[in-house]
Amino acid sequence: MNCETYLSMLETLPVNELAYGDAAAHAANCRDCDRVTRVVAERERNMLLAYGTISPAVPSGLLAAHALELSRRRRIAFYYRFALVIAAVASVLGFFMVRRARPTIARVEASFVGLQCLSGEQALDLVRPSVSPEVAISARGSSSVLRIVASRAEAARIRAILRLYDNPAMSPCGGAPVRAAAAAAAAAAPARAIPSRP
Repeated sequence: MNCETYLSMLETLPVNELAYGDAAAHAANCRDCDRVTRVVAERERNMLLAYGTISPAVPSGLLAAHALELSRRRRIAFYYRFALVIAAVASVLGFFMVRRARPTIARVEASFVGLQCLSGEQALDLVRPSVSPEVAISARGSSSVLRIVASRAEAARIRAILRLYDNPAMSPCGGAPVRAAAAAAAAAAPARAIPSRP
C-alpha cells in the first residue's frame, strides 16, 4: 500500500477502521501518514466532545412529524393546482361549445297587415295552421288589421297566404268559402318547407 491509497482511505473511512490490516502496517512504517492519522483522530475526538453533549432544540419525533405534514401539504397543493387547471380548461371548452351549439335566434319584428275582404277571426283561422307556434298573430275584435310578431320569413309567408285568399277578385268573401280556404291552407301546410332557424 502506498501513501496515496492510504490517504484516500482516510478521507472516506473512520479512523478506527484503519487500525488493522495493510493500512495499520503502512501507518506504522510511514511517518507522514501516521502524523496525518493522529491529527484526524484528534479532530474527530474534539468534535465528539464539542457536539456530543448538545441536545436538539426540537425532538426528533416532532421534527419527523413536521416533515411528514409538510410533504402531505405539498402533495395536496399539487393535486389542488391540478384540479384547478382541469376546471379552468373544462370551463373554457364548455363556454366555446355552448356558444357554438346555441342556435342563432331569428330577429323578430312586429308588423301590421290590412285585410280587404276577411275579418280578423277569419284571417286567424286561415293563417294559424300554416305558421310555426312561435309566431304571434292577433286581431282586435272585428278589426280588419292583423298584428304579426314574427321573423321576416314567417311574416312573408303569412302575407303570401293572405294575398292568395284575402282578394275579392280571386275568392268570394264570406263564411263558407273562407272555411274552405282555411281547410285547404291547413292541408297544404305540411307540404310547405318551413325554413329551419340557423
